[in-house]
Amino acid sequence: MRYQDELFQQRETLLLDTALSLFRDSGWERVTIAQLAQHAGVAKGTVYKHFSSKESIYARLALGFSRDCLTHYRALEPAGTPLQSIRRVLHEAFALMQAHPVDVQLCLHCDRPELQARLGEDERAAMEALDRDYQVLFHELVRAAIEAGEVPDKPIEGLFWGVDAIFQGVMERIAAGGLGPERHGTPSLEAYFEHVVEFIVAGLTGPDPVQGREIAQ
Repeated sequence: MRYQDELFQQRETLLLDTALSLFRDSGWERVTIAQLAQHAGVAKGTVYKHFSSKESIYARLALGFSRDCLTHYRALEPAGTPLQSIRRVLHEAFALMQAHPVDVQLCLHCDRPELQARLGEDERAAMEALDRDYQVLFHELVRAAIEAGEVPDKPIEGLFWGVDAIFQGVMERIAAGGLGPERHGTPSLEAYFEHVVEFIVAGLTGPDPVQGREIAQ
């Protein structure tokens, strides 16, 4: 890598780190490009050499967090049976999101189609590629459980979208700051996570609801 390219990359990393710190302290919607430039010690125009807009910064941070999470899941050691490994990944996912609520807020914000339409082609392609990587991991985990006889052999794609919908709900709860006082009698997010994990597992191990409906018809 050329020296100028290395400096450019270092400055971009500095801007992203500074942006995330400001977003966590002051709220990502309120921080301006001018404030980011001031805290990073660069000119405002320099920020735009790296990012076309603040939404581009949102996307880069959301991508970085999601990639780091995926890397973490793939690095986990197998936890006994394949189904136990699925439980472990789910618990790790919820713990990571709970520890980084601002990152979760950015991920939800960047999942909006209208925002993605305003991003550059490279950023949209990166998001699509990351979505595929998550689907690959899910398929690997569920296929292993099917081969072990822990999960019935049913279409994995439908299972993925069901779990994805549940994840969106969990992310919304984390982004909102929790469940609220005495909501449904659940005392903590940890207890809520445990219920959600078991709900997901029940969906994986139970009969295919679509197939059951077709038979009933």
